[in-house]
Amino acid sequence: RSDRIRYRVIDPQIRPELAQEAGIAQVPTLRITKGDRSTLVNATDEESVTNGIHRVSTTATKSIYFTQGHGEPDISDSESPGGYGQFAQALRNQNYEVTTVFLAEAQDVPDDANVLIVASPARELFPNEIEMIDRYLTHGGSALFLLEPRRSAEIAALLAEWGIAVGNDVIVDQQMRLFQGVTLGLEPVVSSYGEHPVVEPISERTVFSLARSVSPAEAGRDGVTVDSIAFTPATSWSESEVDRLFDQGEARLTEEDVEGPVSIAVAAAGSVADLGGEGDGEVKIVAFGDSTFATNKFWLQLFNDALALSAAGWLAGQEELISIGPRAVRASRARLSPAQARTVFYLSVLVIPELILMCGILVWWHRSSV
Repeated sequence: RSDRIRYRVIDPQIRPELAQEAGIAQVPTLRITKGDRSTLVNATDEESVTNGIHRVSTTATKSIYFTQGHGEPDISDSESPGGYGQFAQALRNQNYEVTTVFLAEAQDVPDDANVLIVASPARELFPNEIEMIDRYLTHGGSALFLLEPRRSAEIAALLAEWGIAVGNDVIVDQQMRLFQGVTLGLEPVVSSYGEHPVVEPISERTVFSLARSVSPAEAGRDGVTVDSIAFTPATSWSESEVDRLFDQGEARLTEEDVEGPVSIAVAAAGSVADLGGEGDGEVKIVAFGDSTFATNKFWLQLFNDALALSAAGWLAGQEELISIGPRAVRASRARLSPAQARTVFYLSVLVIPELILMCGILVWWHRSSV
């Protein structure tokens, strides 16, 4: 209980006039009110209630724009595996105004854009679009870049100017599977995070799919601080022979590859004044080497949703807005060392079945000899 919150329970069957006055048309429904601001919440889980309180507590709605027109995931698609509908809806639940922008038809990035999200364009952005994004950042904008291997060379070049190195590689991770032994996977599970506000609330694992490395560049940009915020496991590496991996399905660790842990995401920040601009604004960039982790298919896998929403909150200047996942069972993965995998294999395939068989033989022999 808290002296900052007062609540009242209404039974709409006993007091239908009060329910009608509150605008409650279904059960369960919460009307959350603060001053002259109110909202209706049709769920009672912790995440929905927290977001409802946030909506009535904030006086300004911030705008998030997704680029479109180059084959980016559809933010209106909440059904297909590759859509971004669940991501967009989660942002709306946190009181963001979410919409799209086709930069090629715009004069510039919209003035009210608090965050610009560039998510895995299937086709290259036009040079004037890259110039718009760079100009937007230089004037204190915030952008989230979600990249994929063998795509977006023009975005990688833009990020390089801001001190962010996007690798021309694919993250490969060794995985132990029963009955198969060591196999190579392209879905690294991340459990190691850097020290940064973006990942400060994240303590659980996240999973990525077909990702590339993203790390601070050796020669950074003056006035911009770049930090790695997520790392793949020590059993992974960044495979530099990308064509062989895609064309032949083969990967092997060579001297040209970088052994894990490999940086898969970075966050960058810098003062506009330090960059030679005017005003006291701050440029913020978050770049992931994967866009699939935020799709509908992976949105509720492990804690991907919390990571994506935390990145958006930091970029929008709302670090206090933390995604509280519902108390539901989520997909999980157990990472076994080679020794642990062999132990599980021998126990489950050889030792335990033979013990059961021997017990059965002993029981049969004992009964037949009586």
